[in-house]
Amino acid sequence: MGTENGNKNIMLVPIAFTSDHIETLFEMDIEYVADMKKEMPEANIVRCGSLNDHPVFIECISKLLAGHLTTGGKTIPQMGLRCPMCTNPTCGPMRGFFSSRSLPSGVLPNECSEMKQSSG
Repeated sequence: MGTENGNKNIMLVPIAFTSDHIETLFEMDIEYVADMKKEMPEANIVRCGSLNDHPVFIECISKLLAGHLTTGGKTIPQMGLRCPMCTNPTCGPMRGFFSSRSLPSGVLPNECSEMKQSSG
């Protein structure tokens, strides 16, 4: 890694993280940037902001959750899948247990009109 092509601005985009926490605030912002600066002292290295509590992100998550709850869905189909080359003897049974569960009755009360409206 280097700035051989003349670019001196680097933005880290942690796509797996939707909110700030120890891995973004300390490991990436401090440790990883410090390591990169050793190789590229002239580079401007920053991390893009996390979604955190951005209103559009919260609205999207709320709609996804409301839609899932009102359709009587269980878990996503991927819940039953195991990681490639997984050797953990408890992984398969755990995934089978959770993917076979239905939503408990009473989780979505009839008076919860906001959820019903947002899913329709």
